[in-house]
Amino acid sequence: MKRILPSLASLAAFEAAARRASFTRAGEELGLTQSAVSRHIAQLEAYVGVALFERIRRRVVLTESGIAYASKIRAALDGAEAATLDVLASQKGRQVLHISSLVTFASHWLIPRLGSFARQYPEITFQVSSYHHRLFEAVATNIDVAIHYGEPSWPDGLVDRLMDEQIVPVCSPAYVTATGMKAPSDLRNTTLLQQTTRPDAWTDVLAALKLDDINALRGPRFELYSMIIEAALANLGIGAVPRFLVEDHLASGRLVRPFDCSVRSRYTYYLVYPEAKRQLPEIQAFRRWILSEARRPR
Repeated sequence: MKRILPSLASLAAFEAAARRASFTRAGEELGLTQSAVSRHIAQLEAYVGVALFERIRRRVVLTESGIAYASKIRAALDGAEAATLDVLASQKGRQVLHISSLVTFASHWLIPRLGSFARQYPEITFQVSSYHHRLFEAVATNIDVAIHYGEPSWPDGLVDRLMDEQIVPVCSPAYVTATGMKAPSDLRNTTLLQQTTRPDAWTDVLAALKLDDINALRGPRFELYSMIIEAALANLGIGAVPRFLVEDHLASGRLVRPFDCSVRSRYTYYLVYPEAKRQLPEIQAFRRWILSEARRPR
């Protein structure tokens, strides 16, 4: 059956124009003239039968239909590009492994160790993407393996435990001096840096310290632990963060633990991969490698 599809050139022009909010900038990106981009958009609008852009003075603005269409076309083009890159890589005798991880875990733990994986398995090319604590189905995407923080359950997925997480309070030496912090009770006079998706971090730390009179949820909020680390370095307050994320900062003295406290997180990091892909050699290679890395003494 013939597919109901406009030309790829029209879709590429539309996606670029939607993203750049300009026919001229889209043309510069695609190596086309502004008038050529305009013709592609006009052909696409005629094909789908709705206006995708409004021309307001000298600007182009997506219509409501254009906004909805652009997000879907962008995802489709991204998928087509990724599939093409995979084929190009495989033609050169290399397998492509798609890895998804929480942003901070990828930046501070996974990526610094991937050189070891690349040396052990030079035939495997990997692609690393990130997500922000939102649940997603590994089998419903092109992800091969995922690093998951939470409960050891995943529909149609196999799960291996990687590591627990120890939360420690950290701040800059200058912040210790400025606040006169000497004991856990001095937290009453400090700013608690909060992680948006992990509101239990300070709750658990303060409970362990028996400081129930302190509001565990007060203080500025940040989306990522990496942001909290930067905020602590900038003397904005004290953060309760996973220890493995700040080992280097603690070793260099840029951050300090003003008092001894370590609390095990409520959840655990897991390696997850679709059961249907369990026999793929690149997945088994990555599984062996990351389980070995996770069990190394830290």
